[in-house]
Amino acid sequence: MTAALSGLVVVVTGAARGIGRAAAEAFLARDARVVALDRSWDGARDAAAALEATGRALVATADITDPDSVAASRDAALDRFGQVDALVNNAGSRQRYRFPPDGLATVLETSAADWDAMLGVNVLGTLTVTRAFVAPMLERGRGSIVMVGTRGSALTPAAPGVWRAHQPGNRNQPYEASKAALCSWSLYLAEELRERGVAVNVVFPGPTFTTGSAEIASGRRRLGLREPAYLRPEHLVPVLAHLAVQTPANDTGLAIDAVRWNRDHGFGDAGAWRYQAGEGGPA
Repeated sequence: MTAALSGLVVVVTGAARGIGRAAAEAFLARDARVVALDRSWDGARDAAAALEATGRALVATADITDPDSVAASRDAALDRFGQVDALVNNAGSRQRYRFPPDGLATVLETSAADWDAMLGVNVLGTLTVTRAFVAPMLERGRGSIVMVGTRGSALTPAAPGVWRAHQPGNRNQPYEASKAALCSWSLYLAEELRERGVAVNVVFPGPTFTTGSAEIASGRRRLGLREPAYLRPEHLVPVLAHLAVQTPANDTGLAIDAVRWNRDHGFGDAGAWRYQAGEGGPA
């Protein structure tokens, strides 16, 4: 996997912390070149410096809801590296940003402004990034786009021809709805780009310990709710590294459960990736 990634240019959004930071560091460790984008590097200056110190990373600030800043980061990436081989769309808005501290909200508890904000980032912002960075891939006739979704946005079979929500009681709206929309257009985009050499896949992380997770868990415990055991952000790295080098001839148009994929491909079960309190959290 390291050899396959060597020299490739991988763009990672939301790279200052959590899953994005783990992915950026892992790609660099596998000899790739990395464009690390985030809306803000405040509180993550050491991480930015460590990435830049490798000599193979471009650290940039970009708001994915601002097409001009996204285009500027794309142009900077091409000026520095001359190509884009893979894009990991990890940046997104989360429930805790709209409903602190526990992130809980039902459909009817939300406002139109909540939906506008969540869809504006997770659906339209991700589309803005994809439009910008897929262009150089299409020019070269190859590339890979990986979307970080959520298992809660998917359906679960209830009977032949009948489905139900995977986690109907988790009160994560409008986040889950925005990720369902992201998953839908991503899988359609995969077919759209199949003959043009670009793969598109979606990854569902397990419950991940990242910025604000401790606050969310504490708030939910006060309400008598329990969060599942958290996993380290690094649990997503094996499948991201795999998908970053895929072509439409191999894997495209798939939605993949990262925890199950790790187990099935020899990267350990959930227990192997479990976050242990006190081992240090995200930046």
